[in-house]
Amino acid sequence: MNPLLIQLAIKEAPAIIAMLKRAFQRDHPDEPVPTDAEVIAAHEEAYRASKARNAAWLAAHPDV
Repeated sequence: MNPLLIQLAIKEAPAIIAMLKRAFQRDHPDEPVPTDAEVIAAHEEAYRASKARNAAWLAAHPDV
């Protein structure tokens, strides 16, 4: 993993979280704005789900 990319991801995390909160508020104006912790948890869950789908696909296609 590129350490410069990791540094950038850490540096930009607050802006990314704020962007996701704004997008949520735009798409769901009647819902409370999620907390930073909720946004981070949602991102982590999305990442876990994506990895699980990828692993399942690879298991179903072993010759790829």
